[in-house]
Amino acid sequence: MKPVLVVTHLPDRQVGLVSDALHGVGCEVIVRHLGDGEPLPSIGEIGGIVSLGGRQSALDADSDQVISGEVALMRDALDDDVPILGICLGAQLLAVAAGGEVAHTGRMYVGWPDLFVSPDAADDPVFGGLPTRLPVLRWHEDVVAGLPATGRVLGSSEGPGAALFRVGASAWGSQPHLELTVEMLVDDWLADVTEAGDVVAAGHDLVEFRARSRELLVGQRAAAWPMFESFGRIAAARSATSSPVQSVVGSKRSRDPV
Repeated sequence: MKPVLVVTHLPDRQVGLVSDALHGVGCEVIVRHLGDGEPLPSIGEIGGIVSLGGRQSALDADSDQVISGEVALMRDALDDDVPILGICLGAQLLAVAAGGEVAHTGRMYVGWPDLFVSPDAADDPVFGGLPTRLPVLRWHEDVVAGLPATGRVLGSSEGPGAALFRVGASAWGSQPHLELTVEMLVDDWLADVTEAGDVVAAGHDLVEFRARSRELLVGQRAAAWPMFESFGRIAAARSATSSPVQSVVGSKRSRDPV
C-alpha cells in the first residue's frame, strides 16, 4: 500500500489529528515540511495527499518555490484521481491547482463561527459524516473565492469564501482547521507571540479565546476524527485497487440536527 503524504507549512511541523486518524484505518503516513527543502515524492509513490495550513499565500503559487512544487503535485494528483484533502492553506492550494480562484481579504480572520454543512454533502464520502452545524476554528487571510466547473461548495460559515468544497471525484478542501488538537492550538499556537497577536488583532481577549478554544475543540475533534478516517479509507482503497472514490464510502455517524 502506498503511503499518504502529509504536508506541513508552519515551523511547528504539527499534524494534529491527521497521522493518528490515518494510522487508525491502516494507512502508512509520510510527513514533509516544505521549509526543509526535502523533495516531495512523485505522484506514483503516494496513495493520497493531506495538505495543512501555513502563512504562505496560494496567490503566490506561481512565484513561491516553496509551494509551487506542491501545487504541481496536486495537479498530478487531480489528473490521476489520487485523493487530496486540503486544510486552510492546503484547501487554497488545491483550489489553485484545480483552476479555481483564491482572493486576499486584507485582514486576518480568527474565530469560531458555526459551520453549516450543505444537504448536498449528505452522501459525500468525506464530509457526509460531519454534523450539519458545528463550531469550527477559522484562521486565515485568503479565501477560496471561486471553484472550477468540477467543484461544489459543500459547507459555509461566517465570512467570505467556501468553507467546505469538493473538486471532481477525489479532492476535498476545508477552510476550517479541522486537524487541530488542544495541544496544537491552545498549548502551542496561542502561546506563540505572532499567533497570539493575530487573535488580539482580530478583536479577541486572548485569555477568553484560549478558554473557549479548549472547550470547543472537544466537539470539533469528535466530528473531525471520523472525517480523516473516511479520507484514509478512500486513499487506502485507491492505492490498493485503484477503485473509483464514489464506491468507497466509510461508515457515517448520524447527522446532528441544525
